[in-house]
Amino acid sequence: MKTYLLDTNVILSLLKKQPVAQLDAVLEQNAVILMSPVVYYEVARGLYKNKAEKQLAFFGRFVDASKWCDLNKDTWDLAATLWANCRSKKGATPTGQGIDKDVLIAAQAKQHNAVVATNNVRHFKYLGVKYEIWG
Repeated sequence: MKTYLLDTNVILSLLKKQPVAQLDAVLEQNAVILMSPVVYYEVARGLYKNKAEKQLAFFGRFVDASKWCDLNKDTWDLAATLWANCRSKKGATPTGQGIDKDVLIAAQAKQHNAVVATNNVRHFKYLGVKYEIWG
């Protein structure tokens, strides 16, 4: 059984009612969907800011149906190692706003042997994590 950790951009697509065919396919295979506190925070803060009550309710049901994975000391150590290893390789430095959040997501995915489902490969391709492009 495969395990997936959905990146923020994939969940935002779902909230905009844009179908993500890959989600239906993995759910039919009884895959495990993980919820990272980092992703939760990124999605929830925007929904609260916009007072998006219907989307908040949907998101709450989605979170309840997912397996929550906390950040612990091992996660932080792994994230720091991934960041440092990436920075030490010439040409392998991910850039962009929020890259530290993506390093934490990658660390959690590695800890749980999960595939990161994302629309933004450039933030994950140098972090040694399995990923798939969704959307």
